[in-house]
This record gives sequence, structure tokens and C-alpha cells, in this order.
Amino acid sequence: METTDKPLTGAESLHLIHQMIREAKQELSDNSFDLLLWGWLVLVSTLVHYGLLQANYDKPWLAWPILMSLGSVVAFVHGVRRGRRERTRTAQGDFMVYLWSGFGVMMSMLLGVGAAYGWKTAYPLIIALYGLGTFATGGALRFRPLIWGGATCWLLATVAFRVSFDLQLLLVAAAVLVAYIIPGHLLKIQYRRGRAV
Repeated sequence: METTDKPLTGAESLHLIHQMIREAKQELSDNSFDLLLWGWLVLVSTLVHYGLLQANYDKPWLAWPILMSLGSVVAFVHGVRRGRRERTRTAQGDFMVYLWSGFGVMMSMLLGVGAAYGWKTAYPLIIALYGLGTFATGGALRFRPLIWGGATCWLLATVAFRVSFDLQLLLVAAAVLVAYIIPGHLLKIQYRRGRAV
């Protein structure tokens, strides 16, 4: 049986593009778990760090390795389960893998900067990196809460360069709230509505 590739009309091309964007949004909405997991873990770690710092505890940073280690295990197990369920790959899905893998590499580098040169230098850059990841994701998926959250992170990062370390911790908390937690919950709601239709 011979098949010929018939060129798509403009309307068909536009429909195909919108369908791919919808599938990518659905994929990310289904995976809002990651935004929520890391958003809440960073928020709690930051607030615990801030609270222990205010209480003059000698190791206020301990919340970070404990909670991030727990988060890594949960994210790994969830990622393995999700990988088993995925049936198809999309260009947007591949983009997200590369974007967030690059994010992970940059985050590791910034953790090294913090250890070597001080966290007061690293935290504004970390906030800016949060902004880049969520801004690019929001732009690719045309999901405005992620775009606005990413842009807000850049404003917070700019402020963070000019404030004390303890206030930087609060700015990190604000950054994950606007860039991860709120958009993550909105994606989850959108996903549930889409599944119900």
C-alpha cells in the first residue's frame, strides 16, 4: 500500500501546533508534582533556616541537606514511575528535560559558588536561575503564571543583591512561592479540569 505525504494547509498546520502545545501543557500539568515538591521543600527549608538563624542556632543550614535529600529520593521514585507510564515523547517534553537538566547542572555550580564564596553571593543567582527555568517553561507552554513567576524571580534576585543574608532567605521563599507553588497548584487545577472534560 502506497502512502503519499500530503502537505498540510495553513489551518491544519495551526491546528497541529495548537494540539502539540495542548499536549505539552497536559504533560506538564500532569507533572506539576515536581514544581510543587521542590517549591514546598525549598520554602520549608528556607523558613526553617531563617527561623534557626533568628534563634542563633549554630547550624541553621541543616534543614537544607535533610529536606533536599528527602526530596531527591521522592523525585527519583516518582520519576521512575512516571517514566513507566509515558507513552509518547513530544518536542516540548524533550525541551523540558533539557531545560531542567541544564537547570540542575547550573544549580550544582551555584551550590559550589555558595560553598566557596558565601551564600550571600549565591542566593541572588539561585533566585535568578529559578526565574529562568520557570520563565522559559511558561513561555514554551504559553502558561502565564509561570512566565510572571519567572519574571518576579528576576526582580527578587535584583533586590537580593542589596539586602542582608537573612532577608535573602525570605526572598528565596517568596521566589518559590510565586514561581513554583502558585503556578504548580494552578497547573494541577487545570489538569484536573482537563481530565474531567
